Amino acid sequence: MKKAFTLAEVLITLSIIGIVAAMTLPALIQKNQDKELIARTKKVYSDINNALLQWSNDNGVVGDNSFLFNATDSSQVVAANLIKYFSGAKLCTGKNQKGCSKYYYEVKYATKRYDNNDTLTVATWDDPRIIFSNGAVLVVRSNRTACTPQEYSKTEYDENGTVIKNPDGSDKTTTYISENCANLIFDVNGPKRPNQYGHDTFHLWVLKTKIKPATEAYAGGNSFLNIITGSENLEYEYYNK
Repeated sequence: MKKAFTLAEVLITLSIIGIVAAMTLPALIQKNQDKELIARTKKVYSDINNALLQWSNDNGVVGDNSFLFNATDSSQVVAANLIKYFSGAKLCTGKNQKGCSKYYYEVKYATKRYDNNDTLTVATWDDPRIIFSNGAVLVVRSNRTACTPQEYSKTEYDENGTVIKNPDGSDKTTTYISENCANLIFDVNGPKRPNQYGHDTFHLWVLKTKIKPATEAYAGGNSFLNIITGSENLEYEYYNK
């Protein structure tokens, strides 16, 4: 007699394969998507570095970003100067500009952050944007300080992303000194989701002689550090907003 599988056995086997696939495929798909985003992040980061270097070379101030991000030029002027170093790029000076509204969208933080009403908050900017030919979006925010030290104030949050309160009920704040010339925020795949810090969106600080990733975890600092140190692990929290 020839041995063979019964129909019931075949169906059971196929069911098991289907269950295993359903459990593992989403993780594999996400892993591949993250790898693609990591590769895009490296490319955009390199392009931004090269653009600033070329600009300083052309103006005879090699390695000095204070001439591009000076105290008199607005973010619009800086973006207009900088876009020349991105081949095929488009400049959006505001969301009301024709064809630009889709590039002004909300970005989730890498970890949850709440306002005083326990409502999840997101990051938004009205600053000009440079739209790369590969679809990446770069937000240009000049501090107009020419990279000189300035005192700023910020609200304090706990580990759960909730605003810390003073005994009198007011928001707890701290002051700090920053030498940042500007803030550059880039989304490696533009309006395409997930639009989240630490996943497809990252924050750069422009200093006088270099640019560096913002260190805050909520702004994708952990992910960026992993990328530039070679571990290539994106750290972000899945949540809906």
